[in-house]
Amino acid sequence: MKKLLVLIAVIIVVCCYHNEENIVIPNNAIRFRVIANSNTIEDQNIKNNVAKYMEKYIIDMTKDAKSSEEAKDILMNNHQNIEDELGKYLDANEVVTKYQVSIGRNYFPEKEYHGIKYDAGYYDSLVISLGYSQGLNWWCVMYPPLCLIDRNTTADDYEITSLTKELLEKYV
Repeated sequence: MKKLLVLIAVIIVVCCYHNEENIVIPNNAIRFRVIANSNTIEDQNIKNNVAKYMEKYIIDMTKDAKSSEEAKDILMNNHQNIEDELGKYLDANEVVTKYQVSIGRNYFPEKEYHGIKYDAGYYDSLVISLGYSQGLNWWCVMYPPLCLIDRNTTADDYEITSLTKELLEKYV
């Protein structure tokens, strides 16, 4: 089933890339975004390395999910494990920076990537914010797995409305 979903995602991207019409990422998709501390070469490299590592970790974690709802449950139930894994990765690579992992409904602005428009709105997502989150970001759709790079988005282009933010506002 997972191989079929990947094949369908690839076909959709190829067709839409050549078609240059609007594509709507399915409402049941789960997005993944990593926002760099800044736009320095070092911070952008850190962001790209974190994205590559965490994408594999998260997709491995959700690979047996039979639906996006099941994938969302897995992510929510493993929020602390995801944060811990990110912390271990940063420590092992001697990256000293604050970070935040937000899982929930987050705002994504309309974006255009190679002539394909992605509608703005609130989407189920996992967002990793590094440092001051003032840099360009990397994003993809992790369920079904479909990852693209967007080098033209800044931290101002998103708003966190996740469980993490709600808990911080309630208890801090």
